[in-house]
Amino acid sequence: MKAVLFVGGWEGHAPSAFSGWYADLLKENDFSVDVYDTMEPLERPEELAGIDLITPIWSSARSGHREEFGTMTKPQEDGLLKLIGDGCGIAGWHGHMGDAFRDRPTYHFLIGGQFVAHPPGWPDNLQPREDYIDYDVTICRPSDPIVAGIRSFRLRSEQYYMLTDPSNEVLATTTFSGDHLWWIEGTVIPVVWKRRWDKGRVFYCSIGHELADLQVPQVTEIIRRGALWAARAKT
Repeated sequence: MKAVLFVGGWEGHAPSAFSGWYADLLKENDFSVDVYDTMEPLERPEELAGIDLITPIWSSARSGHREEFGTMTKPQEDGLLKLIGDGCGIAGWHGHMGDAFRDRPTYHFLIGGQFVAHPPGWPDNLQPREDYIDYDVTICRPSDPIVAGIRSFRLRSEQYYMLTDPSNEVLATTTFSGDHLWWIEGTVIPVVWKRRWDKGRVFYCSIGHELADLQVPQVTEIIRRGALWAARAKT
């Protein structure tokens, strides 16, 4: 199988460190991996038609924020949508996939969700570590192969509050306490989901602000299985 990673955006989220770890994970599972620091190849989807999996590792990319974050052009979005619609898979995590390209709403229709906050740092906090809390990740569909045999677990990181598509197949959730925003107490938000986009498969996990988050054994295994599931749409 062949995977393509698009790596860029804000260096504060260390996209190159994530891409190195993830590329090694994919290679251990029989992928060949190409890495691009630009999304320009998406403008020529015919040249990428043979790939099995795309992962964007592109942090905080929206044109209304900082120029160095970059963004996705309409031709690039169109190319991505065509590739996934034709059967290529897409898989990713956290803001690298779920908070990228805010200027492209159809991209978020594809992904199935959009990050909006991580209390207590609402609406924004320049020191993300101040937003770290202990929270539970609850496996809610234990029979699904992506999470089968993985028990619910506790994590200390950013707890992502997301707007999500009700058509997602949700595999894990988290429940907000209301300690920081009283009016969301008891709100259940998806953490891991999968979905379809025409002939393609989409996998997303909201965990992963730091590489150490992805190295938690349960998270590593969920990411690994999710990538494999997404890539197998053609088989």
